[in-house]
Amino acid sequence: MLNLHHTRTFLAVVDAGGFRAASRVLDTAPSTILDHVGQLEAELGTSLIMRRRGYVQPTPQGAAFLPLARALVATAEHAHAVVAGGPLRLAASSNIGTYMLQTPLADFSRNHGSHVDLWIGSNPATFDRLSQGAADIAIMEFWQPSDGFEAHDWLSEELVVIVAPSHPFAERTGVRAEELIGERLLGGERGTGTGTLLRKRLGPVAARLSTVDGFGNTEAVKRAVRAGLGISLVMRASVVDEVAAGTLVALPIEGAKLFKETKIVLRRDMPGSSAARRFLDHVTAASRPQP
Repeated sequence: MLNLHHTRTFLAVVDAGGFRAASRVLDTAPSTILDHVGQLEAELGTSLIMRRRGYVQPTPQGAAFLPLARALVATAEHAHAVVAGGPLRLAASSNIGTYMLQTPLADFSRNHGSHVDLWIGSNPATFDRLSQGAADIAIMEFWQPSDGFEAHDWLSEELVVIVAPSHPFAERTGVRAEELIGERLLGGERGTGTGTLLRKRLGPVAARLSTVDGFGNTEAVKRAVRAGLGISLVMRASVVDEVAAGTLVALPIEGAKLFKETKIVLRRDMPGSSAARRFLDHVTAASRPQP
């Protein structure tokens, strides 16, 4: 198999008109240039360069190889541009993709000149997309370690109780976990990230909550809460607009730390020069507290 690096060196020697000239163009020692051409000649089993006084020229075999060498290098560069220079394929669980990613994505694209293809779905579907190679990187609400993948902490997002302005809790500054018992809690059922967090943080209280599933997404939950059909627990970032407009009230749970620790997940073998690594570096740097 031909070495593309050696092929590029051969082209540099021909185009520059000599080994020393090529060494200056490539910023490489003349001995290395000679070695690369020698190895390429060994690979092809023929002499490629004739050395004349003060200049070089291709042998007949080298002249025949020259257009092929240019095509090989051009094809390799095009392949790299298509694959490595293509859009970053990002998968995100629904709340993160909808409420937390838009500004960081715009900032990344603006600063790095990279287009991002964003796919949004459930947390399990997000990881499936990453593991099947349909995404380069994923951001998830919860994560179970898996061989071949690495996870990095991103943002810690508070869960808050949301109620309609007409609800008795609306005049409060917070609610206790025990006060949620008997309320109609929309979402947070077993099997969801919120349900898992409630059982972990609220202990026996979580088992006594009356959860109602089937809403499908946070937008549907928010509309149901506004209509007075119940209350819910959601990420604070998902109700910023409604709280500002006065259509919903968001309350912390007193005495309990309810935070979702979002994770950025990618394959361990993802190259350091990849768009996925650049995105990881960008968003984690932006989320660090400034000194």
